[in-house]
Amino acid sequence: MKMLAALALFALLAGCGGSSDSGSGSSMTSKEAEAKTCVEVRAGIADFNSENYAGTVSHFAKAKTTAKIYARVSQEPKADALLDAVEYYANLAPDDYPEAARTSESFARSKAVTLTQCASDSPVEAPTQST
Repeated sequence: MKMLAALALFALLAGCGGSSDSGSGSSMTSKEAEAKTCVEVRAGIADFNSENYAGTVSHFAKAKTTAKIYARVSQEPKADALLDAVEYYANLAPDDYPEAARTSESFARSKAVTLTQCASDSPVEAPTQST
């Protein structure tokens, strides 16, 4: 009985070892974390524009790791806003993208954040809205 309790305690303590973004990313600067996040964000936007919504989710899921680091090491509110936008897009089901793009205020807010913070040298085409 004592052996089982000791094993359970060991397993519990072993599970408390650290965060998922510890390691090489923890020494990343704010600028590096922002840049790496934006690489994935731009790739996600490109996939969205190609209607590859599963690819969009995949890129935003990858961006979450560095967006979390960016939000942790930066004092700027924009880092938290980018993390929120990245998490929104990463957690959106691929099949929900077309409808959300047309109707969701959260989608529009996240779009404004990602396009503003992760703008590239080439212009991003904005979808036309019907009036």
